[in-house]
Amino acid sequence: MRTRMRAAALFSPLALGIVVVGPAPMAVAAEVGPLHVITCSWDKNVGTPWAPNSVTVKGFVRVRCTDKLDEANTQAHIQIYDRSWKDRGDPIVSHNKGPVIQVNDDTLKRPGTWKYRTKGTHFGQHGNIWSLPTYYSPVRTLTRVH
Repeated sequence: MRTRMRAAALFSPLALGIVVVGPAPMAVAAEVGPLHVITCSWDKNVGTPWAPNSVTVKGFVRVRCTDKLDEANTQAHIQIYDRSWKDRGDPIVSHNKGPVIQVNDDTLKRPGTWKYRTKGTHFGQHGNIWSLPTYYSPVRTLTRVH
């Protein structure tokens, strides 16, 4: 046994004066192929605002994609028409990456009779920084009495 150890030491690269040059061994990540194509689109004609009670207006937007996303930013915001469309309340933002993304918004109705719609934005997915065109739901007229 001692003879084998001496022989192994005698023929080692260092004993023979051989210097091994190169990168130290390390784990290498598997190569990743090109990203597959994911398409997304708005569900059309959805999210028409409605009134669950006398003072609140609700609406939503929904995006459908062919696969899960790496990154996403989807926003819903109720708008009111007062000579032009204006945002009402604060927008709701979702970073959901699922193949179906629905974002709900609600806000207080303005006293009187007004037109409402839901505005939606969606951008930044699957390694791409791009956006869908802004979505606008169908319009609904709602009334709040004091």
